[in-house]
Parts: sequence; structure tokens; C-alpha cells
Amino acid sequence: MAYLLGLCAALCAATGAAVQHREVAEVPTASSTGLRLVIAALRRPLYLLGFAVLLGAFAFQFAALRVGDLTQVQPMLATELLFLMVIIVFTHHQRPGRREWAAAVMIVGGLALFLVAAKPHGGVKTLSSGWAVVLTIALVVVVGVLFGLSRLWVGWSRAALLGAAASSCFAYQAAMTKIVAGLHLSAIITSPALYLLGAGGALGFFLYTLALRAGHVAASRASMNIVNPLASVLIGVVAFAEVLNHAPAAIVLEVLGLVILVFGARQMATSPLIATVDEDAAGS
Repeated sequence: MAYLLGLCAALCAATGAAVQHREVAEVPTASSTGLRLVIAALRRPLYLLGFAVLLGAFAFQFAALRVGDLTQVQPMLATELLFLMVIIVFTHHQRPGRREWAAAVMIVGGLALFLVAAKPHGGVKTLSSGWAVVLTIALVVVVGVLFGLSRLWVGWSRAALLGAAASSCFAYQAAMTKIVAGLHLSAIITSPALYLLGAGGALGFFLYTLALRAGHVAASRASMNIVNPLASVLIGVVAFAEVLNHAPAAIVLEVLGLVILVFGARQMATSPLIATVDEDAAGS
């Protein structure tokens, strides 16, 4: 059941992202920057429909995690890219070629191999306020660097950097959620973690919308699918004291998974499908 729910979450995420990308791409140039882009997008009914579908993805993910382990669910969520390759045929009238399909399979397979081999486990259930401050400062630095770099690039590079920044926010949001979940009900309202959770989610949503406008949806979603789980694993190890499988065979598979993932990401970023969109954006 966990696998099925994970696949449903991936399908909803791919559908919602594809619909929202089409709507954001049609926002007039005069309203295509910063908060004006977000406000203009929120006025488009189909964008809101895409947002509702994304909420369905979170609901399926939550249900999957209730009945299964993270190592079961996360690889299923990564299949979003495979669904996206099919969906853009209908939403974008584009036909991914063998290169795009091979790249998507490598990203999904490499990420799944790493997560299954690493199998994060153990650790603490919640964090101190000191760790919450450390994670918040780290988020500000990471997002600031990624956003600054995105200003220097156009097309898929900018979309990928903004997607990475958005995913960092969502990984941070998940960490704050874990902190809040470990509190007594009476202490939740007064906990700074609750408001940091909301701020992280709002910033992630803002950056995600900018990423959709910056380049092809496959570039931003590939970046998000890679960064989100890896950032979550990093936070789990550093802040929550989780342990990765460090048996020799597991380490070999973890490294192999990362190598496959990086190669797949490079193939996706330089594929003709995304390059054509970048050329169109540069010419407009």
C-alpha cells in the first residue's frame, strides 16, 4: 500500500507542476518578476487547480508515510519525473526523446539506489531551540547563495538553481514539522518552530513559482526531486543524529547511486527538449 500511495503522490506532483508551469509561462512579462508573478499566478484558475493537485500529492505522501518507511516512500516519490515525461506530451505538446527518458530513469534510479542503500535510521525525534536557530541560519545562507547565483543565469540553469532553493526550504519545513510534532499540544502555538515552519513553506512556494517561470518544468522539478531528499538526509544526519548504512557494500552502492544521479541530471539539463525552451526564452 505504501508503494501505491507513493506513486499516487508522484503522479499528483507531476500533474500539478505541469499545469502550474503552463499557467506561469503565460503570465504577461510586465508581471513576471518577484511577488507580482506570484500574485498574477494566483489569479489564474488553472494555476490554483494545479496547486490543489499538489496538495493532493502531500496528502498521498502523508498517507504513504503512515503505513510505510521513508526508504519505501521516497523512491516512489522520485518517479514524478517519469510521470512528468508523459504529462508534458499533453500539457506542453512536447515529446521527450530517448535522451530525456534515459536521463529521467537515471535520476530516479540513482536517487532510489542511494536512499535504499543509505537507509537513514535512528536519531532523535525532536530538536532543541538552538538547533532550530542553526538550521534557520543555514537555510538563509543556502537560499541566499542559490538565489544570488540564479540571477547570473537564464533558462534551465536558473530554473534548476531556484528549484534547489525552493527544495531547501521544503526540507527545512519538514525539519520544523518534525520539531512541532514532538511538542505537547499546549506548547505548539507558542513554539517558534511553528512560525518558522510557515515562513519556510511560504518562501519555498515563492521560489518554486519563480523556478517555474525561469525555465522548463523538467529542469526545476528534476532539481527539486534531487535536492529535497538529499537535503532531508543531510539534516537528518547532522541535526537529528540519524545514521546512514556504512557497511562497505552499502557505501559502494550509495556512491554509485549519486554518480548515476549526477550523470542523469547533466543529461537532462543539456537535452534538446530543455535547450529548445531556453533558446525560445532567450529570443523573447
